[in-house]
This record gives sequence, C-alpha cells and structure tokens, in this order.
Amino acid sequence: MGCGNSADNKPDEDGAHHRRPKVSIRIGNHVERDKEQTQIVFVFGKARGPGSKKGRICDDIVNMYNFVPVSAEDVILKELPKKVQNVLAIENTKGLADMLKENPDALTLEWVIQKVAAEIEKDPKQNYLVDIVPNLRCLLRCQKFIKDPSYEMKEFGKKFPNTFALNLAIPEEKVIKQITAHGPKHADKMKEAGQSDEADTSRTQRRNALYQTSVKEFLNFFNEQGRLVTVDVSCGVSDLIWHRVSDFLGSELSFLPKKTINTVILFGFDHDEFSDLDMERYATEKVNLKNLVTDNASCEEMLTALRKHIDSSAPTSESFAVDATDIDFTKFNLDKTKMTRFEEEGETFLDRYIFVTKEKDKKRGRKSSLYSKVFKVIATTENEVCLFPPTTDLKVCHHIALHLAQHPE
Repeated sequence: MGCGNSADNKPDEDGAHHRRPKVSIRIGNHVERDKEQTQIVFVFGKARGPGSKKGRICDDIVNMYNFVPVSAEDVILKELPKKVQNVLAIENTKGLADMLKENPDALTLEWVIQKVAAEIEKDPKQNYLVDIVPNLRCLLRCQKFIKDPSYEMKEFGKKFPNTFALNLAIPEEKVIKQITAHGPKHADKMKEAGQSDEADTSRTQRRNALYQTSVKEFLNFFNEQGRLVTVDVSCGVSDLIWHRVSDFLGSELSFLPKKTINTVILFGFDHDEFSDLDMERYATEKVNLKNLVTDNASCEEMLTALRKHIDSSAPTSESFAVDATDIDFTKFNLDKTKMTRFEEEGETFLDRYIFVTKEKDKKRGRKSSLYSKVFKVIATTENEVCLFPPTTDLKVCHHIALHLAQHPE
C-alpha cells in the first residue's frame, strides 16, 4: 500500500484491473535467524531502470524492521580517496575513475568487506542491510573487487555468522522488454541526442550484462551456502513485491516491525462518511479520533495519538478509516518543515491504493472499487497516503499529513 505504488495500480478506463500477478520467492535451506546475533542481509538487485524496485524495498525494510543500511559504494567514495597521497586530487567520480585507471589494485574486495565490517562493529546490536555492489561502472570494472568472494565472505562469516542474501531478481529478457515498452513507439524515431531505440536497448543490455557479471559470483556463493533468498520482482508492482518480502521477514524469520509503513489513511468528517465502505473487503480498521484522547485534547494531540495508534498496529493493519466528525482542523497551525507531494484532486478509486485480497471476491483479479469517490490526495515523504473528502480545505489536508509525517514514533 502507499504512494510508492500509486502509479502501478491505476485501473483501466472502464475501472477494471488486470489479474493480480504472482510474486514468487525461493528460500535457501540455511536461511535462518539467530535472535542472539547480529543479522546481516546482503541485498542484490538493479538499482536503476524500469521495473526496478530495489530502492523502495530497501527503504521499507529499513523503516519497518529497523535495519541499518550500509552502502559499499558510500563506503568506497568516503574511504578510498584516503588511500592515495593527494586526496584533493579526487573531487568527483571522474577523479575516482582516473585514479582507479592508474592504480586498479587500490580497490579490493577484501578491503571493502573490512570497511563494511567496521561499520557494523560500531553498533553490533543492530541488524544491517548491506548493499555490496555499487552502481558506478568504474568500480564494477575493478577485477580485485568484482571477483569470487568466497574467501572474503567466509572471513566475514567468522565475525558475523548470521548472514544471508536477498536477491531482487529481474530476468534479463524482461529487463529489455520493459525498456522497449517505455521507449518511443517507432523504432526509427530519433531522440534529441540522435540515438535510436536500438542504441538505447543495446546500452541497456551492456549495463545489464555488467551488473549480472558483478553479482554472479556473490549469488553463487550464497546459493552454494544455502543462504540465498530470491524474489522475482519482474511484475514491477511495488506493493506486491513488498508484501512478499515483508511476509518472509515477519512470518519466516519472526522480525517484529518497528512501525506501520506505506499506510493509507482515509479521513472523514461526517458520521456517514464511511457508511458504504466495506471495511472487511478493504482490510481497513475504523478509528474514532476522539476515542484516542481525553476530552478537550488539541488537534495536535489527536493526530499524535493517531500516529502512535497506527504504528502500534503493525503489521496487523495498514489502512485506516479515521472518523474525525466535529473536529475543527481549521484552527490547526503547523509550519511546513517537511515537504509533501500533492496530487491534484480528481476521480479515483480506493483500490488504486489498497489491494483487495479477500477470497470472497472470488475472481482472481481485482474488481473495480465499490467506494469510488473524488478525493484530495496527499502523499507524504514518509511514503504514506492520506485521502480527504473533496470539500476539505487544502491547507488542512497539508497540515494533517505533515503532522503525521513529523511524528513517526
């Protein structure tokens, strides 16, 4: 759920949806969790390109399950210049690439793994999500970095035995198909830079080949160890992928969520606002805002109580219908210290943001929403969607969404 997938779930012109795609997952027989030890998850997956959901999935793991992210690329960019005498000579990625051309042995996998381990050792009580393969091509071409990692990973495992890999996989043929689908309709149509679709596809194939070469040995190592979890993300539907990953972390490995994320919060300011909303079908929890606080509570106190209620509901509920009847939010004043993204009001369907999963719908696909109304939509920087009746003052919409985003705990 949430704004991260709003574009993925638009209905067809007639309001109908295509059949819900399946997200498959394969779990190695030695993927396990020891609650007494630091959990390390190495994550693999293309960070860029159509259909890639790695950034979204990693952000959700970090935010919901309280993992600490460690990026090998960030570590390299920070620490590698210190290995050369003239640090000032490396001011950008081009300077880094030039340095590696002259001294390719400066970057080794053993050194990177040591630096990653040092980051983890700063607070070994946390769980860590490690992105070991960088995006910069100049780094991926270093032979002493992109190599068989067996020795280095076995040494790493002596310090941190509770380690497995999460591979967010898109088959190569599907990557090319997605690129082609996003390009111009005619193969001979030239772009501003004078490059054809064929050149663009060829470049994508080269990038994908470089990526596959970079991760191949890592994936082989974890697979041989029985510590590889592979999720097919080729459907490109963020919420489906995330629900599968979240179910694995919560059900299979018993990680407890820190808070609810990707929530959909539907506000109503009249007792009859939700009279025709099937709460069970949309797996939505109804919340009376006044019941969360004592009498005479301020708007700020009510929304803070709502934030706490939502976070404490993880992972049982992810969508909420909030009854705010007789609450005057026009007196609510909040400076905009955080940015939000506002989508212009228009006709929309509630199941654009909420997946209908009830078996009583019988059909394998998703039906058009029975609760089709016009909403004002605020998608916050916390990847949260707030829906308001169309008559709600826009400033009130922003203030409510901003307050919820500013009080995540």
